[in-house]
Amino acid sequence: MTSTSTGPHFGGLLLLGLLTAVFVTAAGMKFAALPFEVAVFARFGYPLWFMYAVGAAQLLGAALLWGRGTVAHGALLLAAVMVGAAFSHLRAGDPVVMALPALLLLGLLAGLAYMRRGELMPASLQASRA
Repeated sequence: MTSTSTGPHFGGLLLLGLLTAVFVTAAGMKFAALPFEVAVFARFGYPLWFMYAVGAAQLLGAALLWGRGTVAHGALLLAAVMVGAAFSHLRAGDPVVMALPALLLLGLLAGLAYMRRGELMPASLQASRA
């Protein structure tokens, strides 16, 4: 079986699209100050401004996923947000199942950052490796 050049490219675009949809939606819910989001951040003991900061980080990360040479940076930013989300759930005493979505997204984002790790090297190091 031969692979086509559109297969992996399509899969990568699909992953980026799904991650973008998840994080833009999550950021929108925070910026809309949906009662659910406000209650969760209050239950975690975070101030309201932090909810907006997390939403901004989610939007920035989603945008970076589509920039030339910034995919790994966006994935790492969003992965850091997911570490914080999982930690917050566990620290609040939530069942582990509540942290699973964040952990799943963390795994996808870590894999994406690893696949695009070449973007994280300074240009001078990239040139010397070529």
